[in-house]
Amino acid sequence: MKKQLIPLDEFVTSQSLVSRRDLLALINQNKVKINSTIINDLKQLLDPTLDKVFIDGSQIKNQHKYFYLKYNKPKGILSTMEDPKGRACIGDVIKLLRLPLFPVGRLDRETTGLLILTNDGAFSQKISHPSFECSKRYSVGLDKRLTTKDQTRLLTGVILEDGPLRFKECQADDKQLIVSISEGRNRIVRRTFELLGYSVLKLKRISIGALELNDLKSGETKAFTRSELKFFGIS
Repeated sequence: MKKQLIPLDEFVTSQSLVSRRDLLALINQNKVKINSTIINDLKQLLDPTLDKVFIDGSQIKNQHKYFYLKYNKPKGILSTMEDPKGRACIGDVIKLLRLPLFPVGRLDRETTGLLILTNDGAFSQKISHPSFECSKRYSVGLDKRLTTKDQTRLLTGVILEDGPLRFKECQADDKQLIVSISEGRNRIVRRTFELLGYSVLKLKRISIGALELNDLKSGETKAFTRSELKFFGIS
């Protein structure tokens, strides 16, 4: 059977409260070992079932436990673990939860709605990588009514500066829309409407795959279980 090797930073952040930035600092201080070897690479591969990781003399044990939470991100929160400017970010939320979690994908600072927090790297890959075409649905508020012509353009495809995009769904009702895409490029929904001459006044992600935000209140988290991962094609 082929060994399942994973990068050092993925193992440490998924099994402990040590952040990637702290791990890098400790690596630079020669305080990180795999077995008896001092490591100088965040992406050093290891076998979590066989190798032992030590940070400043303490072993980071493989807990064999994964956590899955959905989080309703409020406006003004950055989807990063840390911010050098001291602005509120997802890392602040995770610190309060005291679980080894990281966000799956991102929402820009002004966008609200569903984010997934987990420590399962394989699950994160299933959701994030374009090859899996996991749909993300958004509720969009525009400054004016979307024309039928532009609605058709969104469904047939437009060309952005970083490549083409086609919406999988676009339900228009006055200035309020429900759209669906399977990509996660930076500010992709906002940039698409800006290309067509609209301003996005409100943007909220309401589902990822079959996992829905539902009535989860802004700023709240809610755990979901391994059995629910079938929604993403993960057994």
